[in-house]
Amino acid sequence: MKLLLVASEIPPTPGGIATYVGNTVAMFADAGHEITVFARSDRPGIEQQDTYTLIRIVPKDIHLLSATPTDPLSEKHPAFPYNVMGYWGALSYQLAEAVLDYIRKHGKPDAIESEDFSGLAYFLIQKKLVGCPELDGVPIILTLHSSQYMLYPADCMPSYRLSDYWVGRMEKFCTLAADGIIAPTQYIAKSAIAAVGNSLDLEIIPLPASKSLLNPHQLPSSQPTPGDIIYFGRLEVRKGVIPLVEACSKLWQDGHSFQLTLIGGDTWYHLQGCHLSDYLKHKYRHYIDAEQLILSPPLPQLQLHQRIARAWCVVLPSLWENFPNSCMESMLLGKAILASDDVGHVEMLRAEEEEAGIIFDWNLTEDFSEKLLHLLSLNREQILQMGASARNFVRETTRPEVVLVQRLKHLQRVIEKSRQQTQTFFPSLNYPPSGHIAYPQPLVDSQSIPRRVSVCVPFYNHGRYIQETLFSVYASDYPNLEVIVFDDGSNDPKSLEMLNALEKQYSDLKVIRAENSGVAAARNHLAQVAGGEYLAFLDADDKVSPTFYSQAVQILSRYENVGFVASWLKEFGESQKVWIAWNPEFPYLLCHNLLGVCTVVRKTAYLAAGGMNPLLAENLEDYECWINLCERGWVGVVIPELHYFYRIRSDSRLQRSHRNQLLYLYEKIAQLHPILYQKYGTDIYHLLNQNGASWLWDNPSRSQGGVYGDLTGMEVLRLFNQKLKKMRNDGGIRLILRKLFLVLKLLIFSRFRNS
Repeated sequence: MKLLLVASEIPPTPGGIATYVGNTVAMFADAGHEITVFARSDRPGIEQQDTYTLIRIVPKDIHLLSATPTDPLSEKHPAFPYNVMGYWGALSYQLAEAVLDYIRKHGKPDAIESEDFSGLAYFLIQKKLVGCPELDGVPIILTLHSSQYMLYPADCMPSYRLSDYWVGRMEKFCTLAADGIIAPTQYIAKSAIAAVGNSLDLEIIPLPASKSLLNPHQLPSSQPTPGDIIYFGRLEVRKGVIPLVEACSKLWQDGHSFQLTLIGGDTWYHLQGCHLSDYLKHKYRHYIDAEQLILSPPLPQLQLHQRIARAWCVVLPSLWENFPNSCMESMLLGKAILASDDVGHVEMLRAEEEEAGIIFDWNLTEDFSEKLLHLLSLNREQILQMGASARNFVRETTRPEVVLVQRLKHLQRVIEKSRQQTQTFFPSLNYPPSGHIAYPQPLVDSQSIPRRVSVCVPFYNHGRYIQETLFSVYASDYPNLEVIVFDDGSNDPKSLEMLNALEKQYSDLKVIRAENSGVAAARNHLAQVAGGEYLAFLDADDKVSPTFYSQAVQILSRYENVGFVASWLKEFGESQKVWIAWNPEFPYLLCHNLLGVCTVVRKTAYLAAGGMNPLLAENLEDYECWINLCERGWVGVVIPELHYFYRIRSDSRLQRSHRNQLLYLYEKIAQLHPILYQKYGTDIYHLLNQNGASWLWDNPSRSQGGVYGDLTGMEVLRLFNQKLKKMRNDGGIRLILRKLFLVLKLLIFSRFRNS
C-alpha cells in the first residue's frame, strides 16, 4: 500500500505525535508498505530508506533581515503564506502544496493520513472538497491525538482568542470532513462526536508501541525503590500536575514519607500568567528544599527509561488524556501505575473486570491519597507483579503486527467507500451540534438555463475600468456564460461612451440602463433578469481569473447545500495585498466578513433570501447577504486560490468608509437578524471580549496585530501607512495613537532582539 503521512513533528522531537509518527512509520515500512512522511522541520531535505521517505518542510515564519521589493502582504513575498495567515493555517497550506507537488511527480497514493492537532490537514481537505484533481479519489484519514479545542478548557486557557479560536475551528472542520477517523480511545472519540456530531466514520484502533519497548532484552529491568514516585510528561495543567502536587503536599504534612519527581518540559499556566514550574516552585518551595518534591527537565530516552525502572510506581494524574505514551511506556517497562479515572488512559489499563493498574477518581475526596498510600504499603514482589501484569496486558493490544492488521482493514474499507460513494453535502460547522442552523430547504428552478452563469456587473461611471473587467470575464474557460451590465444611472460622458463601444464590441453583452438606485438594488435587478442557474457578481472595476467560474460551477453542481462560492482575493492598483478568505462560519461571520463580493451564487437561494438589502446602500450589503444565506442553511465555500482581483482606488467606496459608518451598519445588520444574534450571543460576547472591536479584525487565523512580528522595520512602516490611510476618516485619534504605540513597541523589541 502507498501511503502519505502529514505530521507536525517527527523523532527525535519529544512528544506524543513525534513518537506516534516514528512507531507508525516503522510499522508500515517493516511490513513492506511504501510510506512517505511530510513533516515540519527546522531544516530542509529528503531522506530515503527502503520503502520509507521523509520530506522535511521548513516553515517560512522567518524574521526577514532586509527589505523586499514586494508588498509585505503579497503572495510574492518570501514569507508567503505566513505573511498573510496565522502560523498553523500557513503551515497547513504549505504542507498541502508540498503533498500536491509530490503527487504530480510520483502519482496518487492509496490514502493520506494526518493528525488532528492544529488543523494540519485543513487545506488538503478543503482542496479535495473543491475539486483538486490530484486528490480526487484519495481518502484523507485523520488520527485523533489531542485537538487544541479539546485542551483549552482542560488547560484553563481562554478559548476564543484569535488565532487559537480559529485553530480549533480548523480542527473541528477536519474532523467533520475527513473520509475516515482513527480514534485510539473511546474517550477522545466521544469528545469529537460531542463537538461535530455522530456522522463520523470512526474506528477505535490503539496506537502502535515502539519495537524497542517490546523487546525485553533492550529494556532496563525494574528495580523499584520504596517511596520513589515519578510522573513524566509535560508540566501541563491538563496533565493533572497541580492537584497531584497539592494532594502529595497534604500527605507530607501528615508525616508520610515519599519522594515525588516530576520529569518533563515546562508549559505556560494561563490562569496564573506564569510557567507552571514557577508556580510550583513558589507554592511548594518548602517541599522542594526538603527534596520531597523534585522538578526535573526532560531526560534522553535511555536515561528516562533507566530512571523509570528505579521508581516504585508511576502516577498518571491527567484531567484530560487520550492515549498517552507515558502510560504505554510505563506499562511496557513493567511498572506499577496509579492513574486518574474517566480519561483515555483508563482504557489502556482496564479491560472488562481486569485492571493493569490502580485507578483513582479526582472527584472522590481522599481517593488519590488512599490509593497512593496503598501502593506505598505493598511489598516489592507485589509491585513487580503489578508491573508484569501491566506489561503483558498492553503488549497484546499495541504490538505493531496486531495494530497493523486493524489499520490495513480500516484503510481498505475507507478506500473502497470513497470509490463507491459521492459526497453531495459540503461539511459545515454551521449545522448542529457545532452550530444552530438547519439544512436548507430544497428549491426548484424551472425557469433558468441549467449550469449557465449570469455574470452580473453593476456599472456607475466606471468607464476607465470596465473594458479590463469584461476582458477578464470573456477570457473565462467556462463556455456557458451570460454577461449583463447594469448601468445604474451613469452621468459621466466618457463612461457612457465606453459602455456604448463595449456593447458594440461584444455582440452577446446585455446592457440594462436605469436611474441610479444603488449597488444593492442594481444587483437585485440583475438577479431578476438573469437567465442562468447561477449568478456571478463582479464589480465594474475588478477582474476574475479564467478558471474561477468553471471551478465554482463544479462545486455548486456537486453539493446540494452550497449556496455560494468565493475565492481568495488579490488586490491590484494602489495595493498588492492578498486577502485570505475562509468558508463563512457562525459565530465569526456575525462579527466580521470573511468574503469579497466576487462570488458565484445559486440564483434560487439568492432570490428566496431577498437578495441584497437596499437599507445597506452605503456599505456591507454583500456581507449581510452572506449572513442571510447562511442563516437559511446555505453553505459558502472558498476556493483557496487567487481568482478574485480587487482594484484598490483612493476614490473607491471602500476607501471612503469610516468608523461611524461601519459601526452604524453593524447595528443595522444585527437588527435584521435578531434571532441569529441571540442564538450565538454568548460566542459573540467571548469573541469581542477577547479580541476587541470586530470591525478592526483582519484574518481569523492570525492573532490581532501578529503579522508585524515577521516583517522588517521598513515593511512595518509601509504597512502601517496603509492602515493610517484606511483610518484617516474615522475620527479616532486615540485609535491611531494606540496603533502608533504598538508599532514603536514592536520596532524597539525587534531591534533589541536582533542586537
